[in-house]
Amino acid sequence: MRRVWVLLVLAALTACGGNASEDGQGSGRLGLFDWKRDPQTIIVRLDSRPLEDSPAFLLNSIPPCTLWGDGRVVWSTADQYGVEEILEGRASDAAIRAFLEDIIARGFYDWEDELVFPSDGTPVLESITVSLYDEVHTVRRYSYWPQNSFALILEKCQHLSEVPVRVLPTAGWVSAYRVPRDPAAPTWLWPSNAPFTLAELADSQQERWLEGALATEIWLNAREGRGDVQAIERSGDAFQVAIVVPGYSRDAVAPPAAATTGS
Repeated sequence: MRRVWVLLVLAALTACGGNASEDGQGSGRLGLFDWKRDPQTIIVRLDSRPLEDSPAFLLNSIPPCTLWGDGRVVWSTADQYGVEEILEGRASDAAIRAFLEDIIARGFYDWEDELVFPSDGTPVLESITVSLYDEVHTVRRYSYWPQNSFALILEKCQHLSEVPVRVLPTAGWVSAYRVPRDPAAPTWLWPSNAPFTLAELADSQQERWLEGALATEIWLNAREGRGDVQAIERSGDAFQVAIVVPGYSRDAVAPPAAATTGS
């Protein structure tokens, strides 16, 4: 019954025309249209991830766009060379309201998951998640979206904030994975004065919290737009390195209690 009530309300809001006032409160029935202002609550997330790739690549990848309840929005862009940049900004209540109304008006709550697994190529799972009225609804698809809606909604999400800033974390959970050295892959040298070696980290099969400039360097190397970047130790051994940053990464855990910074 809860689900039916939500859909009826959303249908009524869509039929109203969706004109929000400047204060973001809306008019008429739009006064009912609201979302949690909790900074930990994801209101909208557009995600895209390959189902098959290295652990480091999957951990390093950031969802294309995420909007939180307090208006914080984080999204990714890429330049002509494929180098990724993560940006962050704040969206106004009016911008969030218009964005949500646009998603609903496209028929989001009528879409269904794509259940047929693609048989060719490397499958990429795209998803859109919306949280309204204490209901979290996710649609997952491998290929076709009605009216190319994933790309169009993503573009709107990436323009919710007018004053974006570049995300350069200074802390995160770091893990390492041994790989055969590839002369054709981009490489960078793991510093000898690092608080731990990549060999130690990889052999432990656990992540470690790291703060400082090295954490930022790992983050930047992960943004190279390809999944084969290797970190080389003085021994000549090669590793793929991942960093998971609370508040930005897909499945980030909280920083340790003794951490001096969260990102």
